[in-house]
Amino acid sequence: MFIIMKNHQSFVQIKWNAFALLAVFLTLVISSCSSTENRDMDASEIEASNPENPNKGPKGQFQFVDSVFNFGQINDGEVVEHTFRFKNIGKGPLSIVKVEASCGCTTPKWTKEVVPPGGEGSITATFDSNGKGGPDNPLVEKSISVDFDNTDRGFIVLVFKANILAKSTDGAQHNGH
Repeated sequence: MFIIMKNHQSFVQIKWNAFALLAVFLTLVISSCSSTENRDMDASEIEASNPENPNKGPKGQFQFVDSVFNFGQINDGEVVEHTFRFKNIGKGPLSIVKVEASCGCTTPKWTKEVVPPGGEGSITATFDSNGKGGPDNPLVEKSISVDFDNTDRGFIVLVFKANILAKSTDGAQHNGH
């Protein structure tokens, strides 16, 4: 009977040790979930805490000479070009990371180098008006989306417009009358 009682005491001791270990484990899990490290962060905190982010210093700021340009009246089939110029008026460098035209008739070219504070850059839009003219000289509006890096305002949409004169059927250009 003494042997059975001793085995019973060992069994009870093992159960209590397991219970204590489980209690410690659950306490650690619960306390780690309520840690202040697990909280919602806004975008600037995420960006600043990213060890791979090289842009922790001052930000650049772009200022365009114009963001809307009107070519006026052009002839259907004419290829026209406009350069949108900007200056970095911020305290840090900036760069253009992506430029996207609203359609295939527009081809953008842009400054690929980093633009330092006080430096200038540009986006040139080349527009092919072929097939865009109509009997009422329609106003055509196209856009170019520009994404910047290391700026507070990360993008801008540049717009250009043109009234496209229809091709005349006799080979002479339509004069709008």
